[in-house]
Amino acid sequence: MDEQKKTPDGSKPEKKLSRTTLTFYIIGLFTVALALILISYIAQARADRQLDTLTNQLTEQQTVAQGATQKMEDLQKQFDAQSKALDGVRSALDSELAQTDVVAAATLRMEERDVYAGLARISAQLLSENTADAVREYDALVEKYGAERLLGSAAENSFGSDINKLFEAVQKQIEDLTTEE
Repeated sequence: MDEQKKTPDGSKPEKKLSRTTLTFYIIGLFTVALALILISYIAQARADRQLDTLTNQLTEQQTVAQGATQKMEDLQKQFDAQSKALDGVRSALDSELAQTDVVAAATLRMEERDVYAGLARISAQLLSENTADAVREYDALVEKYGAERLLGSAAENSFGSDINKLFEAVQKQIEDLTTEE
């Protein structure tokens, strides 16, 4: 009987010990689970903050990209307007030179205008029989542009045939007047 009593008594402390161990084991598991939940929450909160930061940066970059796109569109519109204006200038200048060098073509047109004005002054002075001023104006015109260029025999930058004909007529009149004197 003693043995039977010992066995149940001996197993009781083992049961108590195993219940205590089991209780500590369960409490330990809950503690670990709670710690894992807390770590997971902190990691998720950190990830959310980083996501917000990256979202803000992406929004700023999209705004900058939209601004750059808008600026590019504005520049393209300005370029198109300037191209149209340049085409208008080229067509107004109406010469082959204007298709490649607008500045030279415009300069040539301004020089032609100046020559026309000079030829008109010479003609007016010849008509009013003011030969001294006409000869002085003629010499200034020849000195400034050169006789070959005014006659159209220069290799480059010769004036149009109208100027050549007008200059030739004025030159003949001036020569006739200077030979008479």
